[in-house]
Amino acid sequence: MTLALLGGSPSLRDPHHFSWPRMTPAHVAAVTGLVEQAELSYYGREGQVAVLEDEWSRRLGRPTLAVTSGTAALHSAFFALGAGPGDEVICPTNTFLATVMPLAQTGARIVLADVEEDTGNIDPRHVEQLVNERTVGVVATHLWGHPCSMDLLQAVVERHGLWLVEDCSHAHGSTFRGQEVGTFGDAAAFSFQSAKLVFAGQGGLLASREAVTHERAVLLGHFRVRAAQDCRSDLARYASTGFGLNYRMHPLAAALAHVSTLQMDELIAMRHERLSRLSQLLGQIPGLVPPVTRDQCTRGAFYGYKLRLQGRWLLPPRDLVVDALRAEGLDVGRPGSAPLHTTAFFTDDDVPVFINREASHARYRPGELPVSERIWDESLSLPTLTFPEDESLVDAYAAAFAKVYGELGALVAKSA
Repeated sequence: MTLALLGGSPSLRDPHHFSWPRMTPAHVAAVTGLVEQAELSYYGREGQVAVLEDEWSRRLGRPTLAVTSGTAALHSAFFALGAGPGDEVICPTNTFLATVMPLAQTGARIVLADVEEDTGNIDPRHVEQLVNERTVGVVATHLWGHPCSMDLLQAVVERHGLWLVEDCSHAHGSTFRGQEVGTFGDAAAFSFQSAKLVFAGQGGLLASREAVTHERAVLLGHFRVRAAQDCRSDLARYASTGFGLNYRMHPLAAALAHVSTLQMDELIAMRHERLSRLSQLLGQIPGLVPPVTRDQCTRGAFYGYKLRLQGRWLLPPRDLVVDALRAEGLDVGRPGSAPLHTTAFFTDDDVPVFINREASHARYRPGELPVSERIWDESLSLPTLTFPEDESLVDAYAAAFAKVYGELGALVAKSA
């Protein structure tokens, strides 16, 4: 069959464009009710913020703190755990920038680690190699919903007396050996940004193991009423001023996040049904490697479906393969975030935004963290088909990939 890119008919008559989130009447009612009551801001732990925190504290068995974003949750965690100048924190290079960049505000030195070949998650073996006398903590992103190797990471941090922060922004509801992510580390951050399965428009959540971590995080981004409510230690004397930032979640965001949380498990089940079948079909096409889910792990939210191309798929230029798939009507592309060690912040010798101090991070060159680079080079991003009406799209995507596979030689000839 002639590819649409080369003059043939596309596999999908109407191009598919993935859209998320899907608003329900429950979301609309929750927000409308607050607007009608003019319930538009909180000083304390009250209203929809308290409802949302109670739901997640029950789920995780930890005190939680609703904040403005997953980034704010991560900054709160790093601040609360004491990251500062002279410290080193080991982070994955294969993650979204928000996982690590709040550390730049604390003055701690960011050290990037390579990742596991199959999951793309931070490699505990490389973490072990990077630990030195300045290391204080490790950050683990449960990338695309797949839990990190928590047993091995916990062994490393316990052996060296380090703290551990989980970035669960992709992984609402994911489990490792039956235990939900967000319950392993000293602190855990969740994102409720609009693309996430649990969405608030903008919002996030911090879960803390120890009460003092929670209190310090509260004081960083809250003050007066909320700080007085939550602080039970000597830190309570600072409630009137807090520590300088405003990370309070908006009531409308909290309402959206709470409704989404109540719908989460049902959405996870639907998404897994569609994506498991997609993986089964794509896995039958030579050179396509669907996302793996290890034994004793569940992916939960399954935020992002990353397909790896190998064998004959690597012969044409990658952009030409993407163009061919898009011409067939598929919503595909390169992943949005390149490995962090390849970005300007981590390759430049001088970062001019820092006027009175040097940027606190290691410098990197291409090839230093090769597994992450190889995964990036081989990956395509596909939509996270979720709803029963997406079932026909599962078949259409598989058929389009099979069609392009059969014409890879024509793409090679076109690029010559």
